[in-house]
Amino acid sequence: MMSDMDKVFRRILNDEDIFWTQKEIFNKEEWLSLKEKFRNGNMDEFEKVIQEKIKDYDQKITQTNNNKEREKFQKAKTLCQSLIKAISNKPNLLNTLFEYLDSFGLVKSNLPSPSAIDDYGKVIERYEIGTVTQFFLDKIERESDKYKKKALKKLLEYVKELYQSNQSPLEIAYFVRKLDSLKTLWEVLNE
Repeated sequence: MMSDMDKVFRRILNDEDIFWTQKEIFNKEEWLSLKEKFRNGNMDEFEKVIQEKIKDYDQKITQTNNNKEREKFQKAKTLCQSLIKAISNKPNLLNTLFEYLDSFGLVKSNLPSPSAIDDYGKVIERYEIGTVTQFFLDKIERESDKYKKKALKKLLEYVKELYQSNQSPLEIAYFVRKLDSLKTLWEVLNE
């Protein structure tokens, strides 16, 4: 059973306004199927599905003339290779990915810089929800990047939800500060 914090964590990881999927590798159905294969110990089928994706990306890499697309295809291929390695090297991480992600791909955080996010954490830590809300609204209004603006609006909704579920301000502040590092959840596979 997931705690309220874990439920919000899961929703944030799958929120396209906060973590935008640049290149979807496995859609929801494919990801669910992979999860089933992994949990049932059917590793040959698991690896076969991923190998097919790798072949597909190899073909796309050689066919495209667009360098940015080629780079995305290469990163997607690398993530696929990392999923295969994770079977033996990082099964717990793989299990966590299946638990929290609805689909799998290359993601980009739409949140402000880590130092800016740290400021949000400080405000949450020190002030009541009214002040926190006003701080968010002021920052949202001043934000020029429409994607960051949208991500901050969503983040404010999640912060309010955590307050309503009686999470301590210290836990919420810590949670918010760590959000930017969540994008590395996908990247840890490559290490």
